[in-house]
Amino acid sequence: MTFASGLSRCLLAGAVGLAALHATPASAADIAIAGRKLSVKAKPSAPDGRKLSWATERSLAIADPLPDPLSGATVQLFSSNAAGHCRADLSLPAAGWSTTRSGWVYRDKTGGAGPVRKAILRTGKKGGKLSIQAKGALPCGLEADAQAEPFSVTLAVGDTRYCTRFGGTVKKNETGRFEARRAQAPPGCPANDFTAATLNVLHGLTCPAESGGCRLADRIALLGQWITARGCPAVVALQEVADTPNASVIDEVASQLLDVCPEPYHLTWIADNILDASLILSRHRPLEEEFVVLHNGFRNVLFVRLDHPLGVLDVHSTHLASGSDSGSSDCSFGQPCPPECITAGAVTVRDCQAEQTALAVEARRQNGEPVIVVGDMNEVPGSFVYEAFAGRGWLDASAEGGVLECEPLTGFGCTSGREGENLSDLEATALGVDRRIDFAFVVPPEAGARCAGGLDSQDDLDGDGVATRLFAEEPNPFAPTCGASPAPPCWVSDHTGVQLDWNCDAVTALSD
Repeated sequence: MTFASGLSRCLLAGAVGLAALHATPASAADIAIAGRKLSVKAKPSAPDGRKLSWATERSLAIADPLPDPLSGATVQLFSSNAAGHCRADLSLPAAGWSTTRSGWVYRDKTGGAGPVRKAILRTGKKGGKLSIQAKGALPCGLEADAQAEPFSVTLAVGDTRYCTRFGGTVKKNETGRFEARRAQAPPGCPANDFTAATLNVLHGLTCPAESGGCRLADRIALLGQWITARGCPAVVALQEVADTPNASVIDEVASQLLDVCPEPYHLTWIADNILDASLILSRHRPLEEEFVVLHNGFRNVLFVRLDHPLGVLDVHSTHLASGSDSGSSDCSFGQPCPPECITAGAVTVRDCQAEQTALAVEARRQNGEPVIVVGDMNEVPGSFVYEAFAGRGWLDASAEGGVLECEPLTGFGCTSGREGENLSDLEATALGVDRRIDFAFVVPPEAGARCAGGLDSQDDLDGDGVATRLFAEEPNPFAPTCGASPAPPCWVSDHTGVQLDWNCDAVTALSD
């Protein structure tokens, strides 16, 4: 297994940090509010004298009945998980709260329970207000030259979150100091789940020259419709990504998909393989990325570490060898079978690539948070390839989410089988699939993980529009008809994708 580091081509759409927000409409328990001020000060010489001052504008959304802070209250500060940036979770214990005529007040004059000295949650005829004052060992040293923007502050009281986001008009952003004023209400609160969709997108390189990569531009446009219809998943991973003059998935994605949702996507792609690689779209800022070359040198894994408000979360996307590049050949075909594959009992090249992928995931995991591993594995459940992942205790999202197993005769639950070298199946309404070889696996969180939770089901129990289910699994539902041009195509690809929703708070998680 060899490694190529460095981002060869990373297109960042929108201001840094916009990825931290979930793009779906806020739930009843999420209230986005305009921020009046945010001030964070931290001197290296006085780590116990750091200060925080935060206040919202008046808002009619802060109204009776107010949530009860005796059931739990916390403050989250989030600029970035990168070194020197602010990320903190502060507790406001029930013992510090008392009622007032217009709401609640928290007091801890000595800082015995933490750095928050005072917090106010109150209503008013012209709208309610929130404010927090903190002083002491605030876990934000602001050592970086500047904090990543926007800088969000969220007060969670019971099951209600009040959210602000400061960016744009910032008075000070330098080592040891961040000050901002008059921030507009954000589109939503910081994400408390981890949503993803994955699809082998069909590069179209073997399609007839006159077909434009089997209508690649039209198919990417259709993909954009699926992304928005499915709640704008925080991560969209694509395999079989090519970047050639005749068929550039990269160019089409960059021009059509980065701004398809209210919160723009970052695009991460490393150009070591311009014929068949992965790309990852994410609304969470990439902190690290790496390209891992698998046995026999052509297939690969794209790894991205994402700057999620709950902590760094890892995504791996791969496309294992098919029969066309000796995936079913003996592991020693072309070059010696690697020791790690022999030890694991791998028989074929594809078996070996699966084991190498799993080992790469394990080697890069730095914390106990869940890890997402997605891709076109070119094998079905029960195979050596499948067990290289599921046999490690990783969760098959489709199976865990209640998606029915693939029925070859009908195509229900299947992800592969359409013709991919011409338009015959892409412009037809028949499902055309008969195998399940595309997967989204979750490496479960360990004890103490911030993103503990579990999978939402295909019924979308939390109502955020991003359930655990198949993705782009029906003929184009966004047009009156689909088929040959000038009608839009019926399918994005010769594959059907997979979608997952991992709920970090576990309120509606299947694992409860």
